[in-house]
Amino acid sequence: MAISASMLYDLVHCPHRVSMDLFADPVARDEPSPFVQLLWERGAAHENEVVGRIGEAFADLSAYRGAEKEQQTLAAMDRREVLVYGGRISYGDLLGEPDLLRRAKRKRSPEQGTKKR
Repeated sequence: MAISASMLYDLVHCPHRVSMDLFADPVARDEPSPFVQLLWERGAAHENEVVGRIGEAFADLSAYRGAEKEQQTLAAMDRREVLVYGGRISYGDLLGEPDLLRRAKRKRSPEQGTKKR
């Protein structure tokens, strides 16, 4: 099982939630309240607004799920996409689903020296 940032957040605020999410019967969960649904809707609307203002091309992986989303993220990184929206990355038992990945220019460390021309 992978550990996500959401799980760590939940662990800090309510350790019982993490246990219930992992081991309880999902059918026994309460339905989300209208207030929680409103928060989700507003959050999604805000994210769509921000993505709409990016102003440059990006790889949109928001339609993918699970392992396929991770494979698509790695493929986008291999293609050297500058922006990846809705990706998924993992390392060992750590898992992340960042809203937006931006390719950074590498900085050479002092140990690497200067580039020879």
